[in-house]
Amino acid sequence: MNTKKKLSSIGFFALLLLFTVLSSCKNKHENHQQVNEHGQHSNAAYACPMKCEGDKTYPSPGNCPICKMKLVLIEEELIQSISPGKQVLSRQATVKLQSGINGDIIKAQGYITTDQNRNKSVAARFSGRIEKLYVKFSNQYVNQGDKIMNIYSPDLRTFQEEHLFILKSNNENSLIEKSREKLRLLGITDNQITQLEKNGTVALTIPVYSPANGYVFFSEQSQQQNAGTKNNPAMNTMNMKQNANNESSYDASASQIREGMYVNEGQKLFSVNDLQEVWALVSVANQYLNQIHENQSVEIIAETNPSKPLKGKVALIEQTFEEASQRFARVRIVLPNSNNLLKINSLVTAQFTISKSKSKNMQVPSSAVYKTGLNAFVWVKTDTTQNGTGIFQLRKVIAGTSANGMITIQSGLTPNEEIAKEAGLVTDSETFLNEN
Repeated sequence: MNTKKKLSSIGFFALLLLFTVLSSCKNKHENHQQVNEHGQHSNAAYACPMKCEGDKTYPSPGNCPICKMKLVLIEEELIQSISPGKQVLSRQATVKLQSGINGDIIKAQGYITTDQNRNKSVAARFSGRIEKLYVKFSNQYVNQGDKIMNIYSPDLRTFQEEHLFILKSNNENSLIEKSREKLRLLGITDNQITQLEKNGTVALTIPVYSPANGYVFFSEQSQQQNAGTKNNPAMNTMNMKQNANNESSYDASASQIREGMYVNEGQKLFSVNDLQEVWALVSVANQYLNQIHENQSVEIIAETNPSKPLKGKVALIEQTFEEASQRFARVRIVLPNSNNLLKINSLVTAQFTISKSKSKNMQVPSSAVYKTGLNAFVWVKTDTTQNGTGIFQLRKVIAGTSANGMITIQSGLTPNEEIAKEAGLVTDSETFLNEN
């Protein structure tokens, strides 16, 4: 009886031991299979984002049996372990270097202003006060001979009375003719001189007429200078010097001359410009100045009519930089404007062709290059994951000029390397460009 009990106990412990060993082997095999599945990039590609079951993965999407959160692709987990400044994962298309024969093009931004060589300027021939204005707005169109304003001047009255005195004194004709010429130079017409000599009537005001057909641009200095003319001559002198130093193109919104303002002898009152030709002032970076020359043909894209490019010609390359801290020089381009489509102060883009050679350049789409100031970067494809996602690494390159959506790569890439087609999509706000 005791023997049977012992055999029964031994058998029970043997079965228990066998069950324990089998369970241990099974767990070990499952764990080993999981490691192999993850390590060998098998079909098990989903895992719990909270790591509830450690490194356990699942072959299909679903929810975690413990925390009930949605399983995520193991590659999404891998993204967190890759430094965004060195490598990123992306499924976007790639491109390689390709040959191009397009000429290099420089693009420069600027604006339209008046061609000051076409200005017909009118200055005050004597000091006085603007008694009457017939043109109320700057940029108003006038015809040659149209009356612009009347100016009253005590000096003008004195000169006319002197002429009447010389006429009544029976002086020589040469002296009388010189007095008449003096009145003509002051702006008094022959008809007014005849009326003066016939009736002895002194004109209290003198009219000022438009010297040409075109648009009136009242001098921006007129109001600034005259603000202190009557009461503070010293202030007036200071304003004249300041305006001379800050001379710029006409501003279409410049303050209008008003009736009652005082003017000085020799002061510029207004200009008339027909705007049949205008200037495009564009800013060109220092490194491209040696490839631009006067009389060079330029293509201009104007914001007022971007679908129709215009042809212009370089008239002047200024020999000074616009700002001491910025290495940009201003280039003046003459543009025809017979249809008046180009508006003053409207924006333009100038395209300079700096190379017309047929030499082949290695190019990629402009979207594949990410520029940060003077530096240029691309994302080079270095490997591919099991699921087909590309692994991209940041690399600095030397980029040239761009044209027709393509940009030249001077160095940093080989023809057999693939790069991301859209660098901006890879370079997000959390990506730090660091080539080290």
